[in-house]
Amino acid sequence: MNTTRKWLGGLICALAFSFSVQAAPPPAAPDDTLKAAVNQLQELLQKNHDQYQADKNSFYKAVNDAVVPIFDVPYISQLVLARNWRTATPDQRSRFQAAFKDMLIRSYANALLEYYSSVKVDWQPVHMDAGATDATVNSRLLRDGKQPIAIGFSVHLVNDAWRIYDISIENISLVTNFRAQFNSEIKKTGLDDVIHRMESGQYTTKPKTGSQD
Repeated sequence: MNTTRKWLGGLICALAFSFSVQAAPPPAAPDDTLKAAVNQLQELLQKNHDQYQADKNSFYKAVNDAVVPIFDVPYISQLVLARNWRTATPDQRSRFQAAFKDMLIRSYANALLEYYSSVKVDWQPVHMDAGATDATVNSRLLRDGKQPIAIGFSVHLVNDAWRIYDISIENISLVTNFRAQFNSEIKKTGLDDVIHRMESGQYTTKPKTGSQD
């Protein structure tokens, strides 16, 4: 399994969480919320898998509708752009958020269709102080005959709902990876050019992990 496939597996779980977060009451533990959402997404894919395979645009829309309520997209975009966020105009910030979200959907939604039934999730206990508004939910992707993949979800409370603002796969942060790649591209061609290429589907990026198998 190459490094890109490891990230695909991680995003499978991350995107899966989106279908039940809004329905969960604020007191729910972050891992309970995520577990329930994984089960719901698996049911959705089992019911509509053939339809989604035949019409992937309908699946992309379903993923898009799901990502918005579970990921803190504005905060992720701010973390990814780092110092470039401070100098970006409001229009650039808005366009980057939309383009970054769409790029992730284009890059990873197909993996949901391919791998949704081939992995199991082993959830680790969550340790957090009472009243905490930030937590890490750790899990492992279990694959038959292969080494488990460690997945960590950084979540925080936004308007009384747990939202993901970073994903670590084998201790490699999504935010850190994309920040390095985008900062390098922005230095070469400028933020507007990077956003334009993302919007037009010309920009692709493959996050790295620290090991191979």
